[in-house]
Amino acid sequence: MPENNKEHRVNFALVNIKTDQLDIHPETFDESKQVSIQAGINFGVDKQKHLIKVLFNHNFVHQEIEENEKKKITPIIELAVSCVFALDKESWELLEKEEEKVFILPKGLASHFASMTAGTARGILHNETEHTDYNKFIIPANNVGDVIPNNVQIPLEKPSSQN
Repeated sequence: MPENNKEHRVNFALVNIKTDQLDIHPETFDESKQVSIQAGINFGVDKQKHLIKVLFNHNFVHQEIEENEKKKITPIIELAVSCVFALDKESWELLEKEEEKVFILPKGLASHFASMTAGTARGILHNETEHTDYNKFIIPANNVGDVIPNNVQIPLEKPSSQN
């Protein structure tokens, strides 16, 4: 912990951006059908390298209710983008709870990383669809942090597999 109980500013750097998935399905797009959005955010850590990975998924889909009341989801655009952030040693130690084998990412910082990753995904989608009919699909500029209700607790060890 920092000396004198002074608040410590978490130091980080964006060290990697990756388009994990970008699939456009022109054969499934129907202009007459409503388009819905499915989105999600996940976090992971690499303890040895002091890295935090944020994965942002954003899919544009058609949703229909079939005769048997089942929901049919047909993807139009599937996008997954990850950003990796490196923390300095002191910041990592401040957030790591070694006894509990958990890393606690404060809600505000998790929201900031999520917003940066969503903004990166927005730029990738625009760049990859520029000058096509799919450029009209835009990731809304919502506050992604609103979907993170609390601090994010990330296990530092993989759960053991059950046989």
